Amino acid sequence: MGKELMKMVKLTILLYVVCSLAYTFLIWSIGKIAFPFQAGGSIIYNKNSKPIGSLLIGEKFTSPYIFNGRPSYAGKGYDGTESGGSNYAPTDGKYIAIEKNLIDKFLRENPTVKKGDVPVDIVTGSGSGLGPYISIAAALDQVPRISSLTGIPKAGLYSLVKKNISDRQYGIFGTPGVNTVKLNLKLALLFKKNNFKLYKHVFKGLI
Repeated sequence: MGKELMKMVKLTILLYVVCSLAYTFLIWSIGKIAFPFQAGGSIIYNKNSKPIGSLLIGEKFTSPYIFNGRPSYAGKGYDGTESGGSNYAPTDGKYIAIEKNLIDKFLRENPTVKKGDVPVDIVTGSGSGLGPYISIAAALDQVPRISSLTGIPKAGLYSLVKKNISDRQYGIFGTPGVNTVKLNLKLALLFKKNNFKLYKHVFKGLI
C-alpha cells in the first residue's frame, strides 16, 4: 500500500511539473519569441513610450470628432474588470427603450444615414462589452460627420477606413471589420496634418 501511494505521489508531481510548469513555460516562450507583440497584449505606446491602449480592447470613444465604437455594458463602458453584456432579453421593455435612444442618437449625429440603414452593431453591445471592432458600414457612415466637424476631406477619411479594414481571421472566421482603436490612432495623424489645433484638443497626449 505504501509503495503504491508513493508511486501515485511521484506521478502526480511529474504530471504537475510537465503539464503545469514545463508546458506553460514552453507556450509562453514560443509566444514571446514568435509573437512578442500579441503575447504582450497588443499594447500600443505613444512617442513617449507610455502605454495608451490595446488593439484587443475597445475604448470608450464618444467624441463627435472621431470614430465611435459599439455601446458597452461592461461597467460604465469598456471596463475591463466588469466584462459582460447587458443580459437584457430582446423583448425587455427597458432594452427596447435603450435601443431606441441609441438609434435616435446615432441618427442625430449622423443625419446622412437613413433610419432603416443604421448598422446593427453600432447600436448593440458585444458579448464581452470590450470588443474593439465595428462593421465597415458603421465606420463609413461616420465619415460625413467627422468630415463636416474637422474639415478633413471625405475622400481622405473613406480611404483611411478602407486601408484599416481587417479581413476574416485566417480567411474563414468572423466577418471583415474595422478596429476603432487602430482607426482612431490613424485618424489622429490626419488631425495633426490637417487641423493641429483640433488635434491638440481631441488627441492631447495620445500619440
